[in-house]
Amino acid sequence: MTKKKQRRKVCTHCGRELPIKEFYVTKRGHTASWCKECQRENKRAWYNRTRKVPDGIRMDPETGLCWSKKGAAKRIYWTRRMLDDLKQLFPTTKNEEMAGILGVSVRTAIRKARELGLWKSPEWQHAINMSHVRMAHLEGMRLGWPSQFKKGEHFCPENEYKRGHQLSPEEREKQKKGMHEWYLRHPFAARDRAKKLMKPVRCVDTGETYQSIVEAARHIGIRPSYLGYKIKNGKTVNGLTYSFINNQ
Repeated sequence: MTKKKQRRKVCTHCGRELPIKEFYVTKRGHTASWCKECQRENKRAWYNRTRKVPDGIRMDPETGLCWSKKGAAKRIYWTRRMLDDLKQLFPTTKNEEMAGILGVSVRTAIRKARELGLWKSPEWQHAINMSHVRMAHLEGMRLGWPSQFKKGEHFCPENEYKRGHQLSPEEREKQKKGMHEWYLRHPFAARDRAKKLMKPVRCVDTGETYQSIVEAARHIGIRPSYLGYKIKNGKTVNGLTYSFINNQ
């Protein structure tokens, strides 16, 4: 009698043609697409990736860093050499490059620098910003300044007023009519604005008082809106502090 020809199948993972007995049978009675050997290797790799690492102190053989694990928390032990490198590199080095040199994440390096009271050098930050500006200038020059208006091009010709342009009688009447309609819809807007501008102001440092914020701003040499912003946020103007008399 001739031997019965065995059924064979190609594994979709390794690409080998194996007998049908080298494949597992699924719960639904179908033959698996991966062979038994590929499935065993896949399960071993999955176990090594997801297995629970016991708590304790270890050293990474690739980076040489010592770290401790306790539950889900992981703590890196900073050596004296790492701290010296961090103090030297942080003020004048980008965070990504510095973290790559130290062998830690960017977040870990920044957190440690904040603990040590380290900050970026203002001169280095200014140089980086200016280099970005120069790069943007060169890129815009290469592309032909796509974000700028070309000569003779107007964004909104109907509402555009050039220097020295005089309003025609029709435009002036249209402007007055629009302002009149706005004040009809907001009858108390002018009164509220006048009350706000007529509120007395006092200089806290010198004790000098002004009848309104307009008078105080004119005396200082700035805009009334800018002086109101400074008073509202408690900031100084030319080294002096101002406040509304009614707000004290």
